[in-house]
Amino acid sequence: MSLFVVEYTYTPETSSLRDDHRTQHRGWVSELVRRKIVRSTGPLADGHGALFIVDAEDEDSLARVFAQDPFAQENLVAKVHIREWTPAMGEFSE
Repeated sequence: MSLFVVEYTYTPETSSLRDDHRTQHRGWVSELVRRKIVRSTGPLADGHGALFIVDAEDEDSLARVFAQDPFAQENLVAKVHIREWTPAMGEFSE
C-alpha cells in the first residue's frame, strides 16, 4: 500500500447543498476510517475544501473509491486532486 493525499476543492455556491448531504458524506468517510483506508481527514480552515490522507494500492483505485463519496455523486466537489505522498518524518513515516 502507498499513502496518498486527496484534496477536495469546494465552491461557495455548493455550501448549502453540502450541508444537505453532510450526514451521508460523513457516514461514507467514517466507514473508510473504520476500514483503515482513510488515515486522517478534515476540512480546510477556510471552508474551501478538505484533505484526506489515504492508504491505497494506486491512484486509479483510489479515484474509484472517492467517486463513491456522496459529495462527489451530487457534484458538490469542484476539484479532486490526488497525489502519492512519501512522508519522511513523523507519525505517517513509521
